[in-house]
Amino acid sequence: MELAKNRSNCVAFDGGGDFLKTVRARVHDALSAGQLKGDPRLQRKALLVGAWFLVSFTLLFFIHSVWLQAALCFSYGLAASAVGFNIFHDANHGAISARRGVNVATSVLASSVLGASRYLWSYKHHILHHRFTNIQGWDDDLETRGFLRISPHQDWKPRYRGQHLFVFALYAINAIELVFVKDFVQYFTLRMNEHQAIPAMSKLEKLEFWAGKAFYFAIFLGLPLALLPLSHVVMGFLIYQVTLGMSLALVFSMAHQVENADFPALTGASIISEEWAAHQMRTTVNFANSSPAWNWYSGGLNHQIEHHLFPAISHTHYPAIREIVSGTALEFQLPYKQFESYGQALTSHYRFLQKLSLRPAQ
Repeated sequence: MELAKNRSNCVAFDGGGDFLKTVRARVHDALSAGQLKGDPRLQRKALLVGAWFLVSFTLLFFIHSVWLQAALCFSYGLAASAVGFNIFHDANHGAISARRGVNVATSVLASSVLGASRYLWSYKHHILHHRFTNIQGWDDDLETRGFLRISPHQDWKPRYRGQHLFVFALYAINAIELVFVKDFVQYFTLRMNEHQAIPAMSKLEKLEFWAGKAFYFAIFLGLPLALLPLSHVVMGFLIYQVTLGMSLALVFSMAHQVENADFPALTGASIISEEWAAHQMRTTVNFANSSPAWNWYSGGLNHQIEHHLFPAISHTHYPAIREIVSGTALEFQLPYKQFESYGQALTSHYRFLQKLSLRPAQ
């Protein structure tokens, strides 16, 4: 998948700094080449997360208590987000296995059980977000189709007043909107957002899109409707979707939409006046790196700095390379931004949205 060709205004990073070259050499020296991808710890973890997801879903058909079904749907939603964080995400980055075919197959399966388009998510994440982090008009993670203002370079509108309060309602419907609305709008319009077009899909990619949607609708919506009372399905579906949407949004947003993350403004020639890796250090923030629970559940997304610099290695290595990255950043006089706890990150995210909800001073 490549960025659309002949884009004369494509963002360029100016400056031939040595930070990325140095930090990657040091990390590769610390980890043997055979360990970079397909860490057995990650593979065992993926099996455990997959089992959690399947057991939570399957037990719904054997438990008749509405309260136990509600609890299972909550577990099912948390497990689904863990599939996204730990399996889908790493597989898409080629890190589940050293074999490309295993990564692709795992990614296809994970996207099918989550109901999301692998092709569209990959373009949004790999091409736009990882290359152009926090750059308005390029990073699709900043695009909310006018519902939120999450970049200081977005025009302010009266409807953004109070966004720090109603944002959680939007997060709650985030997952269901992606699967049932956003994917289809992007598929038919071939536009990621108002700024970015999507490269045309091949016949095989279109087939994968429709096959994945059909599988998801048949197994995870059709089967419950056929075997369970309608009221239980509606209740369970809402609990699952709200849990999934909230957990996804409240992890991914902590890394970039917070107070101490930079949002660089482009010059007229679309130039960022430093190397790409230095840009990543300014726009990316870690959280709760000392928490075993967050390290496990978030799939290493709480080590977002390490992930952006080393997206193709298994996330189970991130805690081990953290000191190498932070030490090298200090040596190159670059920031290493982090929150000690998740609560600090969430509070900063809230204050960030609150600040952007206010009309900028003229």
